[in-house]
Amino acid sequence: MDELNERDLFRVRLRFLDLIKSFFVEEPDAELMSRWRGTFSALAQEQVSPRFDNAVKEMSRALNDKSLKELQEEYYKLFVNPFDGGMVETTASYYLNGRSYDQALVDVRSLMDEAGLQKDKTITDPEDSLAVMLDTFASLVEEEKVGGGDKNRQLQAKMLEEFLEPFTEKFTATLKESEHADFYYLCCRILGGYLDLEKSLVISM
Repeated sequence: MDELNERDLFRVRLRFLDLIKSFFVEEPDAELMSRWRGTFSALAQEQVSPRFDNAVKEMSRALNDKSLKELQEEYYKLFVNPFDGGMVETTASYYLNGRSYDQALVDVRSLMDEAGLQKDKTITDPEDSLAVMLDTFASLVEEEKVGGGDKNRQLQAKMLEEFLEPFTEKFTATLKESEHADFYYLCCRILGGYLDLEKSLVISM
C-alpha cells in the first residue's frame, strides 16, 4: 500500500471495506460469489502483509472449492436461523459487554454523533453491528478523503481500537469454534488482517 498515491489509497481502502462488508450483509448470490472469486484470485497474486496474504490465499482456495449452495447454507445457519443453536451474534455490545444493546451500542452512537453521522433509516441492525460499524468507518474514510482533519483521524483510530478490533477478535474466535462456520471463519480472518493494515495507516497519520 505504501506505493499507492493518496488518491489511490483512499479508493483501495473504500473498496476493501465494501468487499468485507459484502460478506456479512446478505446471503450470497451467484453474482456476489463471482465477484469474490475474481477479487481474491487477483489478490492472491499480490503481497501485502503475511497475515493478510495467508488469509487471502485460503479464501481464494475456498471460493474455488465451495458451491454457492454451501455458502448460502452456511450463511443461513450462522446469521439467519435462530432455531438450531448455531446462530452467531454480530454486535459489539454482545461480545464486549456480554449482551446486545448494551454500553458499546451507546458508545458507537456517541462516536457517530461526534462525527455527524447517522445510520441509514432503512437498516434495521443496530449501530454496533458489524455491517454498520464498517459503514461508519468507511464514512470516516470518505470524510478524510475530502479533508477531515485531526478529529476525523482520531475518530477512525477510536473506531478501530475500541470497537472493530476487539469485536473482530472475539467474533473470529466464536466462528472458529462453531461447527457451522468454515467459509465465514475465513471471512473473519480477512477482516482481521485488513484491520491490521488500516491500523498501520490510521495510527501513523
